[in-house]
Amino acid sequence: MDDKGIIVSSRDIDENLALQIWTKGNAPRLVLFNKVKNTRKLIHLSWVEKRDRKLSINGKKRGESTNYLVQDFEPAVQQILAEYAARTNFIRAKLLQFSLNFEKVVHSPELVTDKTEMTLLSEDKRCALWIADCTGPNKKVGVFRPFFPVTKAEAEAFTEEGLQIGEAGRSADVLIKSGVISQLKTIRPERWHNPIRVAAAAMLLEFSFCGYDGSKFADALWDNNKNNNNFSPVNTMGTSMRQPSHSGAGFSLHHSGLLNFGHKLTAFIRHFGAAPHITSWTSLDSDKELQDSGYSRIRRVDMQPGSIGDVPYRVTFFENEETKKIAFGCIPQAATARHTGELIYAIPQNTYQSALTHDTLGGPEDEFFSITQLVWTKQFKDWYDSVTPYIKSFIGIK
Repeated sequence: MDDKGIIVSSRDIDENLALQIWTKGNAPRLVLFNKVKNTRKLIHLSWVEKRDRKLSINGKKRGESTNYLVQDFEPAVQQILAEYAARTNFIRAKLLQFSLNFEKVVHSPELVTDKTEMTLLSEDKRCALWIADCTGPNKKVGVFRPFFPVTKAEAEAFTEEGLQIGEAGRSADVLIKSGVISQLKTIRPERWHNPIRVAAAAMLLEFSFCGYDGSKFADALWDNNKNNNNFSPVNTMGTSMRQPSHSGAGFSLHHSGLLNFGHKLTAFIRHFGAAPHITSWTSLDSDKELQDSGYSRIRRVDMQPGSIGDVPYRVTFFENEETKKIAFGCIPQAATARHTGELIYAIPQNTYQSALTHDTLGGPEDEFFSITQLVWTKQFKDWYDSVTPYIKSFIGIK
């Protein structure tokens, strides 16, 4: 494979199988190296997210095979990715620059200049973490308004001066230069630093975009200078490679390739405190299971594709007065490969009420939006918890 790229790192699983990282100065691929047949298969790293996936390797003798579970590959994947980061010069600079660019995208404020709009924000603007409030007489000045709940410690990061919008402008650059974001990351890195860093690394390494295929968008992050061949040589392991440019700017959370993933990330950051209290599971009959568990059915709403999943869902509200919890029974209205049966999400009543309050800036509560936000929060948390163990050494977090 040297004429097409190089194997950067490798770990033996046993005498039959090794896992490797292959690259040619662009998005890396996981290699399944069948040592018995001396063959390699290149796949996206998202393949390892499904930990209950089974792999079978034929042995040397006829009818002989060895079976594996992907969950057993976690230590090997950690090691080869950490070695990839240590042995390739370009990936560190690439990751650092893209993480900074992605942070700007995540913290990009949505502009509001009309006071009446503030209480009836569009869904796109409500997915932002910051609102650039320029509703006064002079539309060139105003304040950055945080659109998320904060703890007492996090509130210390906000100063009147740091949130002012003036001559410098109302972009994410201005907000970041004020030092507010840096202080938030210092006070609570598990909320403000790690998720963005993990998401950025996962995008570059071509893990899934929270269950969706984001490979086209990820490839574009590496190949934006492909046509003009603007690369600089990098020597890695004695092999001349081409270094992709530090791409990552020039897109937003509303970019078609990032829309679903970006909005789930911001939902997770906004409702970070609620995330540990949301539980979910699948059921063959959500109505029966919840009612048998003491829940009472309240009402039913229809959710469009892109809210719960890739198909429409009929969502039934349930309430359990004894446990002080509410639940959503989510029944897909078309075939989906993302799960079997129906989905159930359960959450404490006070957590749900808090979400309703924090998903508006003084306007009316919107249960459709808040349901979506909480579902996205849980979906992102599950993805984040699955991907982080693989790449924590790669990006240098504990």
